[in-house]
Amino acid sequence: MSPSSSTTPNLAVSSSSSKVSPIWSRKKDLVYLVFFLVHGVVMLGFDLTHYYPAAVKPGWMTGVRTWYVATYGDRFFYNPPSFFPLYSLLELLFHLPLTLWLMPALLRNDPRTPLALLVFSLETTVTTMTCLAEMWGWEELSSAQRGWGGLGGMYGAYVVVAVFMGVDAWARLERVVARANGGVEPVAKKEL
Repeated sequence: MSPSSSTTPNLAVSSSSSKVSPIWSRKKDLVYLVFFLVHGVVMLGFDLTHYYPAAVKPGWMTGVRTWYVATYGDRFFYNPPSFFPLYSLLELLFHLPLTLWLMPALLRNDPRTPLALLVFSLETTVTTMTCLAEMWGWEELSSAQRGWGGLGGMYGAYVVVAVFMGVDAWARLERVVARANGGVEPVAKKEL
């Protein structure tokens, strides 16, 4: 069998031969782009500020954190459980670089985007669910702080986005695999 008659499908995508559809026509990707823009700002302006040297950390960052802790009682930012520093490091070493890669990747409709979204969504769902479970055990929180208008809503919304993103990314990847394997019928037959 010659190399040209191989039955292995070529999954390479040539960006020069295919026209990139604008982000405005890809509604889910547009939502993901907005999500990652906000996520990047929150990471750099709030979540990861404890990594900044005091000499370069603007005072407003400390002020926002003080207000946030006083308003929402989020222990993760003043008395974190033993697992949380690892989650914070994961945010620095995984979320931040992936977010910086995903924003332009979403704009150019990079074919690797669904794989990155799937990995992000799985990691984010597991770690955020852990944080929710921990937070629900904090007895000092009021029902407002724990509910949808407080930490439950913030962390809960993050889980909902991550789960939706994961299902969508899986469906996209599953269609690619089905096409590459000679028209195997994908389980996710419908666009989300």
